[in-house]
Amino acid sequence: MMKLHKILFFLNFTLLFTSCNGQNKNTKSEKDIYAIGNEIKHFSKEPHYGASITTSNCSFEILINDVPIIKYKDNSGGGLSGSYFPLNWDITQKGAQKITIRLSPGFNQTTNSMHTTLMRNSGVRIIIEESFINKDNSWGDEEEVKTYTTPQKMVEGREVATFDGKKYFEDSFTFEANVPYKINSLDNAELLFTKDKEQLKILEKEVVAKYNEVRNIYLKGTKDDLANIQYDKEKRLAQQMYLSSEEIKNSWDKEYQFRTDDDLEFFDLKPIEKYKMTFYANGKLVCLEKINNEKSALWGGFKRKDKDIGTTTYIQLYLYRPKNTAELQVY
Repeated sequence: MMKLHKILFFLNFTLLFTSCNGQNKNTKSEKDIYAIGNEIKHFSKEPHYGASITTSNCSFEILINDVPIIKYKDNSGGGLSGSYFPLNWDITQKGAQKITIRLSPGFNQTTNSMHTTLMRNSGVRIIIEESFINKDNSWGDEEEVKTYTTPQKMVEGREVATFDGKKYFEDSFTFEANVPYKINSLDNAELLFTKDKEQLKILEKEVVAKYNEVRNIYLKGTKDDLANIQYDKEKRLAQQMYLSSEEIKNSWDKEYQFRTDDDLEFFDLKPIEKYKMTFYANGKLVCLEKINNEKSALWGGFKRKDKDIGTTTYIQLYLYRPKNTAELQVY
């Protein structure tokens, strides 16, 4: 049975490494974050969807509705074994949801280097699950909505990957989600992706400027400044996860890392550099990713006072531009 702390852990994990921008005409503060619960709609049925992912001998990227769930570079020969990833925060409305799987070679433990191709035992298995919270706040049993396994073929009496020997494999499947809410943010967003090189250069300058704006808030701003840029996303996530006022407050108070937090010895973010510009959500979202590991170009570290070592943090920013507006906003 899926436990409540399991959902909250991954929610808090995402909030920890994610920033967003309210871009409201009225400045928001921590008090407004705490009050979000009063605006969240609740329903008689509030389904939660998640993906249980198992992988073997490959690097991989898995996306839902063209937004990454997880990117994994296999640098040790390891993988996932039934790891659970909540999906509601990338489900914007009822209906078909698209899962995309992209595989590339994994790590060769014999040669201590990357394989040049995918192998016979390379593959991914994804189980999409639906669950509900009972009246007593416990989780009901999970129901499998769909199970996907990368294609296999019979060779010498055993099943092996059909893409054995290839450098890359991509596939996709859909499942039906019966969420009761509808999020319109990207429905009203402009298409940012273009093949025009000059337009891309202009867009890149805007994206870098927005990343630096958020970085400066983390380094020089206040917790209220952070609340102002987080407000719209906090509200969206709270609706998609059906969060209570208490859960919203706990996530904000305990899980966000910020330079003024009393339990931190230090907090720092590196300059925005050595990045590539990447598009998601069918070209409506754009972000900067580090070239060496494809993680967010807004990154740094923090150290808690009760810990011996520090923690590396990547703050993922997805930017979009609402139609008929000039400024990029953070999704």
